[in-house]
Amino acid sequence: MRVALAFLLLALTQPSWGLTEPRSLLLERKLEDFSDATYATATEDLIAGFETRTNVTLAPKERKRCAIKISTQSGAGLSTPKSLVRAVADALIRRGFARENIFLCDASSAPLRQAGFLPARSDGPQLFEGLKVRAWDAEARTWTNDPRLVYENPVPPAAGTPLAEWQNPRESLMPKPLFDEVDFWIQLPIVSDSADLGVHGALACASIGNATNTTRFANNPRNASLAAVEMCAAPELNSRRILTLMSLERFQIRGGPTYDAGWCRSEKVMYASANPVILDYLALRKIQTARADSGSPDKDTTEPPLFQAATSGGIKLGSARPGDITIIRLPQK
Repeated sequence: MRVALAFLLLALTQPSWGLTEPRSLLLERKLEDFSDATYATATEDLIAGFETRTNVTLAPKERKRCAIKISTQSGAGLSTPKSLVRAVADALIRRGFARENIFLCDASSAPLRQAGFLPARSDGPQLFEGLKVRAWDAEARTWTNDPRLVYENPVPPAAGTPLAEWQNPRESLMPKPLFDEVDFWIQLPIVSDSADLGVHGALACASIGNATNTTRFANNPRNASLAAVEMCAAPELNSRRILTLMSLERFQIRGGPTYDAGWCRSEKVMYASANPVILDYLALRKIQTARADSGSPDKDTTEPPLFQAATSGGIKLGSARPGDITIIRLPQK
C-alpha cells in the first residue's frame, strides 16, 4: 500500500509553467515539527505558492472580512491544530485583513469549547486569542426564513436526537455568514475515517461539518455522500471557499470521526488546494496505508460513493484523476 501511494504521488507530479487553474493545483510542504514557528513558515509558503501559481490573492476585497472554518467535531483529541490557526490568521493579517475582521467558525458550540477555541463560560467574549469565534448552532435560529441556506433531504434524525424547536427535522441549514459576510473563507479540516463518507476531511468540513441537523446522515453512506456533495456545491458557498489547508499532524484511521487515541497517526506534512476532492482522495490513501502498516488492512477496498458523487453528473467539485492535477512540492527552509 505504501508503494501504491508513492506511485500515486509520483503520477500526480507534473512540471508547472505559467498559471494553473486553482482546482487543478495541489501544493505539498513537509514540516520540520509542529511548532508555531514551523507552521508560520510552512503556511506562508503554501499560501504564497498558491497565489503565485493561480493569480488568486487572499487579500481583502469588497467586504474586507474573511472566515477560517476549523474542525472540532472530534473534541480536544482531534481538532484543527491551534498553531495552524495562528499561522493562517497571521498570514491573512499580513495581506491586509484587520484581526477583528477575521473570524473562526464551526458547526457546534460544545466541541469548540472542548477543543479550547471557545472559553468555558458563554457569558463573556467568545474569542480565541483575539479572533472572534462563531458556532452555527448558536446563530442558526435567525436563518430559517432564508431559502438559499436550506438543504432539504427526506432523511429524518434518529429517534431521540436532540433538536432545536425551530429546526425542521428534514432540513439542514448552511451558514449564512459564509454566504453574506465574507470575501472568502479558508478551511482547515482534520482527517479521520468515516463510516458515512469513507473519509472525513475537506468535503465533510465544508458540508456536514458546516451545517445544522447533519447527524441524521450517520450510518447512511449514500445519503451522507449526496448531502456532503450537494451542500459543498451550493453556488455562493462554493465560490467563496477559496482554499483548503490540511495538516496531518494528527489523523485517525479507524473509529472516526469519534476520537480514539489508539487509532491516531501523525505525519509531518501539509497540503493546500482549492480542490477538496483530491485532498480527500489523498487522505483516504493515507488512512489505507496506515491501516495496512498497523496489521489491519482493509478487506474491502471499494472506493466510497463520495468520490463518484463529487466528480460526476452535474456536480463536479474537482478531479481526483492524476492526469488532471499538478502537484508542487515546496522545499523546507
